[in-house]
Amino acid sequence: MISEARFDDGVWDGIDDRGVALLEIDRPDRMNALDGPASRRIIGVCEQWAGRDDIRVVVLRGRGGSFSAGADVAGMASDAAASGGFDEAASRAIIENGSTLVRAVRGLAVPVVASIDGPAVGIGASLAVAADLLYATRRSYFLLAFVNIGLMPDGGASAVFAAAMGRARANALALLGEKLPADEAAAHGLINTVVDDADALDAAVEHAVSRLVAASPDALALTKSALDEHALGGLDAALQREIAGQTRLLQSPHFQAALAAFGRG
Repeated sequence: MISEARFDDGVWDGIDDRGVALLEIDRPDRMNALDGPASRRIIGVCEQWAGRDDIRVVVLRGRGGSFSAGADVAGMASDAAASGGFDEAASRAIIENGSTLVRAVRGLAVPVVASIDGPAVGIGASLAVAADLLYATRRSYFLLAFVNIGLMPDGGASAVFAAAMGRARANALALLGEKLPADEAAAHGLINTVVDDADALDAAVEHAVSRLVAASPDALALTKSALDEHALGGLDAALQREIAGQTRLLQSPHFQAALAAFGRG
């Protein structure tokens, strides 16, 4: 049974009596795109949970058939129109928010399970692959389409995708903006399991969660830390490179033109 359930800024969170914590993005009208308040809410909840001994597992998911469509670019376009565009400080604040989001998820010592149904795009893809175990429906896909609007991958995607899939496939995703279907993501080692539908996804996630809850918390925490040190040892450096590059690109004519097009659309 879920207790301590709360909803604010488009995000649900709750903890059940086993110590399983749930974070659910609930902005279906935006395909769960993340704006500043939703991102800050996830960051705040993860930081609170990181200090609790009673939480054993964290599950991330999106409601309504999308994991997350990425940053709320339509909202960014509205903000830019109101303020006359993004200067360096505003641009850096935007990208640092996404980096802090991923750091907050990776800062959880307990296993994090991503339940992915539908698209995981942009920073939404970065958020999904920040989890330790990833389960997806067959209709799901990953998309790093930053280049199409004059930007670069952020939220650690430049490190995590390459670490999980290898340089060649990660380059195709990031440089060509190719869509990665869930079946292919599993074949390349980005995610653990693909299932047919949302019901099967819930069952697969519950099976993994039950096994994690039954295991030694100390063993899980130390194992996760050891795996991270090997596979994601370069994550902080990647985030710093992304912050510097994306701050520059958010002010570029190419992105400003793309942003204006979103505003007109």
